[in-house]
Amino acid sequence: MNAGRCDIILPTCGHGGLVRGCIESLIKHTKYPCRLIVIDNSCGGDISGLLEKYSRSGKLDMVLLKQKENIGWIRSINAGLDISKDSEYVCLQNDDTIFTEGWLEELVRVFEDDRKIGLANPEWHRPEDVDIDTFAAELKRFSGQVIDTDWCRGHCFFIRREVISKLGGLDTAYLPGYYDDRDYSLKAIAAGYRCVKAKAAFVEHLRNSTIMNVMEKEKVRDLMDRNGRTFYRRWGHPVRVAFVLRNKKGSGPILKEMCMDQNKVIVITDNAGEVPYEHTNMKVMALRRPFFNWKALFSILARPGKRQHKGVGFVFTDDPSFHALIAKFRGLIPADIVFETDMNRLSEKAARIVKNAKEAARGSI
Repeated sequence: MNAGRCDIILPTCGHGGLVRGCIESLIKHTKYPCRLIVIDNSCGGDISGLLEKYSRSGKLDMVLLKQKENIGWIRSINAGLDISKDSEYVCLQNDDTIFTEGWLEELVRVFEDDRKIGLANPEWHRPEDVDIDTFAAELKRFSGQVIDTDWCRGHCFFIRREVISKLGGLDTAYLPGYYDDRDYSLKAIAAGYRCVKAKAAFVEHLRNSTIMNVMEKEKVRDLMDRNGRTFYRRWGHPVRVAFVLRNKKGSGPILKEMCMDQNKVIVITDNAGEVPYEHTNMKVMALRRPFFNWKALFSILARPGKRQHKGVGFVFTDDPSFHALIAKFRGLIPADIVFETDMNRLSEKAARIVKNAKEAARGSI
């Protein structure tokens, strides 16, 4: 294995302006040893000539693989993986992205700190009123910190080599693309790896800029619907659950289990002390007392919708006073309410109930 190197696999399909911005930012902001593997999908325009210039420029270590036709995202990535056999890390990269200073060094750092991390994204949200370089610099204060996430987004998908050795490439059931990144993430999590976001790394994503150049909007929507059904038949829809807690200290294991199983979790608690787990799928609402119970009840009532998609499907609580209040409004709440003062018993019930709900819903997809 070529330790200390990352292969970056970059499929392209036209739009030379995007590709130029992506590669120029890579050259400018990447110090960690890397090799760029570009899959040129021959989508016309000036892109092929531009890529050939970069491959001869000497500005970066680059392999250019030219296709006779557009083979799509998944086949492009798998073609790149066939070339990339020995690098310690691999990054699957969209061409509608802009790199910022130290992005790759930070991703490597968090992988070196924790061997259980198998997949990672950089930060993917930027406030509209903050420019890209300023925002990236502000994130440096979080260096070395990660947060578990439900799945790694494919725009910048950083992978440890041993994960690829175990799982192989992207699943062609999702051709030509969409939901393949989610599926791969869940397979890695099932294999025992962590899937995280590195808080101090940032790569800007100009969302869907490439796909909209080569596919009509209606066809993109149809593709997402089709691949979504394939994905959810395999893994089940997320269940939205709320935990109204007094005993935050004992809640860590069940909150982690709920999030790792891809569910959407709301934790409602008072503002004394932190919840002992953090995940991108979990929102914590710290409400002040007095009137905590009424505020918590209103927060749940304000989330209407279908149980498996928008509304809260289950409310789990160990708080007797809150349970006494919510029981009076049971007819108004489109959710099942489960109460146990003992956190172990509450956790056991929550795990069993949510698992059964997901399995029942998956059978109807």
